[in-house]
Amino acid sequence: MTPSIAELRKELKQSISSMHPDVAFLEKGHYTLDDILDQLIFEIIIEEYKQYAERHPVQYFLDLYDDEHVGTSRKYTRSIQYAQYFRDYENDAIEEAHGFKLPELEAQDMSGSKTFEGHQFTEHEFLQYKFKAECALLTKLHGRQIESSKHVSNSAFKDLFNEYYNLMGDIEPPVNNASKVISHTYTYYATETYFLTEFLYHITLAAERAGFKKAIPLERIREVCVLTPEIPATVWCPGVYYATLFYIPKWAAYTDDFFTDSDETWLVKECSLWDSMQVKSFILQRGHDYLVEYMHSCSVREKADFIVEKYWIWDCRPEFEWTPERILYYRKLHAELMRDFPKPHIK
Repeated sequence: MTPSIAELRKELKQSISSMHPDVAFLEKGHYTLDDILDQLIFEIIIEEYKQYAERHPVQYFLDLYDDEHVGTSRKYTRSIQYAQYFRDYENDAIEEAHGFKLPELEAQDMSGSKTFEGHQFTEHEFLQYKFKAECALLTKLHGRQIESSKHVSNSAFKDLFNEYYNLMGDIEPPVNNASKVISHTYTYYATETYFLTEFLYHITLAAERAGFKKAIPLERIREVCVLTPEIPATVWCPGVYYATLFYIPKWAAYTDDFFTDSDETWLVKECSLWDSMQVKSFILQRGHDYLVEYMHSCSVREKADFIVEKYWIWDCRPEFEWTPERILYYRKLHAELMRDFPKPHIK
């Protein structure tokens, strides 16, 4: 049988059905079994991309994406240094907790003959560096200046988000360019799941609908959008480390629930989310090598078509409309939800 995403989907659906004692329970929140399968397949496409995508020196991408790159190489150097600083921070935390490091977070080995080859990047990696270098909002989010009007006025706040919206829009790929559909969508996905820029805006709108209550339901929010370091073993599944279920197409569906659900109603959704996260993460982690190789047998066009038809998160982008009350709440939400990072010292 010729490998195809449709056949893989059937196989994955059977795996979930045979693992979980009550598949219907996975649909007690806003996600359906099809949503979970879509997220799993998307992540397999990303894992295959990380392993097999072409790599080129930065000059290759500068010629493609930066017509005015003469004399601007320093901005990319700084962006690369900043990114590696935070990767090292994440990897050190993983090593301290679990005794190992993730190879994908390690700096590239530039010793020996590799010194003359230069850093090699996938298109996605370059786009992330470019976005970090050019999008001032990401710097303000990372440094947490966005949380204070002393550092970012309300007027500047609006300008930063408008710039972010336009820069992200600039990399929305044409659907007929299969390789860019994958790499550019991966860039958007990675940026949003890391910074939560748009999700926090959706939460802000939901908070406004709920009357801007003083208490922020942080634990409920984290259930949806934050990586879970460990899910203990259950009778139907071994324990899972670093579990996620970042199904961006329906993230916003949970935002009103954060403020309006009773504890009993939310508990059912929470347990459903945890089970869905556990089964998705277990299948991806335990079957990683097989799934990546299977996906590598599928054409780039088929993978791009899946993203366009099933995971076109570009349609989820909100148009930011700010009021003083929304800005104030967003600042507070970011301050309470996001982690602190040590400040890098890069010249």
